[in-house]
Amino acid sequence: MNKQKSPKVIVIAGPTAAGKTGAAIKLARILDGEIISADSVQVYKYLDIGSAKPTAKEQSKAVHHLIDVVAPDQYFSGGKYADLGRKVILDIEERQKKVIVCGGTGLYIRALLSGLFKGPSADLKLRKHLREQESKTPGSLHEYLLKIDPEKAEKIHPNDQLRLIRAIEVFELTGIPLSVHHKQHQKQPSFREYEIYVLDPPAEILKERIVKRVEQMLDQGFVEEVEDLLARGYSPKLRSLQTKGYKEVVSFLQGDLNKKELKAAIIKSHLRYVKQQRTWFRKKPNHLSRPEDLPVEEIRSFFSD
Repeated sequence: MNKQKSPKVIVIAGPTAAGKTGAAIKLARILDGEIISADSVQVYKYLDIGSAKPTAKEQSKAVHHLIDVVAPDQYFSGGKYADLGRKVILDIEERQKKVIVCGGTGLYIRALLSGLFKGPSADLKLRKHLREQESKTPGSLHEYLLKIDPEKAEKIHPNDQLRLIRAIEVFELTGIPLSVHHKQHQKQPSFREYEIYVLDPPAEILKERIVKRVEQMLDQGFVEEVEDLLARGYSPKLRSLQTKGYKEVVSFLQGDLNKKELKAAIIKSHLRYVKQQRTWFRKKPNHLSRPEDLPVEEIRSFFSD
């Protein structure tokens, strides 16, 4: 009797502009697989250019999932992503295709394969107090988190008030840093056996790519894309429009940046995000400088074992 193979997943991760999309498409075509996007901005409809969403041509080369899932004003979380993603994995496996997860949102990848630490329920009074504190003294939340949970603070941008408040809230209600909770949670069995490959080009090469990508985004109509979203009635304060690039274009349209400043601000925003992504994936194995270095035969053997 043949031993039944256990379900497995390959993850192509890494920072923005590392070449993940092309690598995942190539792998999907070679292995007869389908791609699950792990990008927290590409889940939104109409946010195409600024999210570097795979083009129609790219999507025609391999089946993509979890792109254009919700409207820009709909709430979407890592937990929701995991719920949808696991259903997609089961569907792909049922059709006897290989599962390839591709993206740079570390939280989504972890949620999909390992689940998320749920933590205590929200303390609305505490959250209100923390928002008021940040309003009076901008930067105070990040400063406080650095003291109680430096590991988590390193992964959260000082302006990401939502995540800062949640990290502080968990510590205040449990007495244990959120980073410690996450480590304890990660000891649980994963949803699927998986192997992760991190595309991580040298910093100078990545910076050149990001500058070129931002120039292309602006040439392709990034500003017009955001103008259209605002014309549809979407608030510039939406979480989806406060993501990298979109936030800067909103500021430009509101008159807070000129055209020259806009390009520089978007590049700076992307580079800041890259730093966060590299922190997420720093301790992961299998770092590759180029998509061409992806060990196809090794991955084929992984699925076959």
